[in-house]
Amino acid sequence: MAFSKILWVVNYNNINDFVKGAVDCGATDVAIRSDNDVETAITEFTKKGIGVYSWRWPSANKDPAMKEAKKIVGLFGKGLKGYYVDPEGDHGKPWDWDQTGLATLAKDFCAAIKSAPGAKLGVTSHYRADKVFPHLPWEEFFAAADVLLPQSYWRVTGGVVGHGIPDDNYNQGIAFWKAAGGNVNLIHPMAGEIDKVTAAEINKYAAAAKSKGIDELHFYAWVPSVKASVMNAIKAL
Repeated sequence: MAFSKILWVVNYNNINDFVKGAVDCGATDVAIRSDNDVETAITEFTKKGIGVYSWRWPSANKDPAMKEAKKIVGLFGKGLKGYYVDPEGDHGKPWDWDQTGLATLAKDFCAAIKSAPGAKLGVTSHYRADKVFPHLPWEEFFAAADVLLPQSYWRVTGGVVGHGIPDDNYNQGIAFWKAAGGNVNLIHPMAGEIDKVTAAEINKYAAAAKSKGIDELHFYAWVPSVKASVMNAIKAL
């Protein structure tokens, strides 16, 4: 099975470093948080034949949320391939989507993104979905999505997630997002955090995808300290 491999990044010190990282691991695409200079990134990655997506945990307040949407629509006109919205919960913060009364904003935000010709919209969040964020407007985000990306990470900064087993978290991500109303045919769980995993675990993650007939792999998130063995494992997939 030939995989599409999307390498995510939060921020980078130098675009050339991230370009090199993406090339070194054989990424077919990258996903860049939208507070970076995404337009310049599109130019640089296009030279390498690598597609560019953007992503963001947007504000749950209307004006800044719609400002983000407008920005992304503009980037589609510059060659952006798609956008991944990352609604999560953070009580008391402006970006807290885990509260009631946000269904209309979620619908308007997604509609604004998809107003761009050919726009592809993905949704990512915690792999346990509404079991973690029960008030988040899952229905509205799922209805607009072209791809669903549960964060099926098995090890993060805070330690082990779930049982720390890549294929188990992969399958749990599918089950939780299906139970929350997601179309199972659109669910492509993500791997991460790749600076804290092993090459063997990357292979288990890919094997889980292959067992489900899923050919799209997502790796969160590149930093210069990702082990060469992990980058090589991604490249070999």
